Amino acid sequence: MKKKRKYNQGVVVPKALMLLIHFLEFLNPYWGMRLAAFFFSKPFRYKRPKRELPILSRAQRSIYLVQKLNKTVWCYHWIGKGPKIVLVHGWSSRATNFYEIIEKLTLLDYDVYAFDAVAHGESKGIITNIPELIKTLEELIQEWGPVEAILGHSGGGFASAYVVAQNPQIKKLILISPFNKVTDVFKKYFEMIQLGEKARLLMIGYFTKLTGKKVQELSGELSAQAIRAKTLVIHDRKDKEVQVEDSIDIAKNLKNGQLILTEGLGHRRILRDEMVINELVNFLKPLKFIF
Repeated sequence: MKKKRKYNQGVVVPKALMLLIHFLEFLNPYWGMRLAAFFFSKPFRYKRPKRELPILSRAQRSIYLVQKLNKTVWCYHWIGKGPKIVLVHGWSSRATNFYEIIEKLTLLDYDVYAFDAVAHGESKGIITNIPELIKTLEELIQEWGPVEAILGHSGGGFASAYVVAQNPQIKKLILISPFNKVTDVFKKYFEMIQLGEKARLLMIGYFTKLTGKKVQELSGELSAQAIRAKTLVIHDRKDKEVQVEDSIDIAKNLKNGQLILTEGLGHRRILRDEMVINELVNFLKPLKFIF
C-alpha cells in the first residue's frame, strides 16, 4: 500500500516547538515572536533523489558571492547555443528539482542557468527570506546577462515576477504555482501556530526592518501590473500548498499573459509533467537562437 502523501505550506513546526513558542509568548510576546520568526525563515533541506543526479553531473558548477547579502550561493550552468534562461526554485527546494525541465531545454540547446538560494540545496545558511531570494536573482541576471527568459516555481515564481517587473529587457516569464501576497503567507503561518495578535504585529515589523521591504507591498498581482514580458502562468487546481486563486489573481493583472490550469498535479509534480513541459517549451520557442 502506498503511503498517503503529506502536504503542507512549506513551513512545518513540531508541536513541542509550538508549545515553546506559546510559552515564550506568554512570558514576553517579543521572545515568542523571535522563535516563530526563526522557524518561518528556516527552509528544510531534503536529500537529493537519485533521479536528479544525471542532470547535476552535466552542469558547470560555481560559487557566487551575492554582494548585497555578503552570502554565497551555488550556481549551475547547462551550456547551450540558444537563448539564456534562468530557473528559480521555490522554498525548501533546489535547482535540480527542475531536472525534467532542464533535460528538455538542454536537448533544445537553450543556455540554462539556475542556483541554490541561500540556505537551500548546496548553498550555506540556516535561515533566509523572499527579499534575499529577490536580491540574489537581481544580481545573478546582471552577472549572467543578457537573460531572455526567467522561469520560477512557487516562491521562486513570486521573486521572478518581482524582478521581471523591474527589468523590462527580459522578454518572457514563466510562473509555475506562484503565490500572490506575502501577507497571506504570514497569515497562514500565524494561523498554523496560533500566534497571538501582539506577536503577529511584532513579527511583521521585525521582517519589515530586517529586509527593508514592507510586507504589505510584496504582492504578485502588483508586480504583474508592471511586467512587460510575455508571461505564461501555470497552476494546478488541486494545489494544496499554494491556492490556485493566487495565479488567477496574478494573471488578471498581466498586460500580456496566458493562464493554464492543470488537474491533479499538485504543487511539485507539476514540474515533471510532460504536458506542462511541452506547454512551456512551445511558449519559449519564438525566442531567437543565435549561432
